[in-house]
Amino acid sequence: MTVPVVLAALLFWAAVFMIFVASQGVSPVEFFLGRYEPLPQDLGTWRKTGNDEQTGLLREERLLLPNGNAKAGHLVRQVRHRDPATRAIMRIETEQRVPRRRESVR
Repeated sequence: MTVPVVLAALLFWAAVFMIFVASQGVSPVEFFLGRYEPLPQDLGTWRKTGNDEQTGLLREERLLLPNGNAKAGHLVRQVRHRDPATRAIMRIETEQRVPRRRESVR
């Protein structure tokens, strides 16, 4: 007899909590873990990050959303090295996953 009563009480308080979280405008995951930080303003555009000291090539990088998914937990960093005179791409590094940080919503 006590098990159904306890389960009903837990279900009731879980529903109350879900209503509270929904009234805050966040999902339960965002409530506990936080929202992802805003996307960078230069998302998808190549940025010059300097010259490689050993080869003298111009280093450029950009950040992309994986498959255009704005809710992804990471970004993709692409890096390429170009000849400063001819602007030809000389070398491309492998893509790297950059984890996105979370900001508290509380």
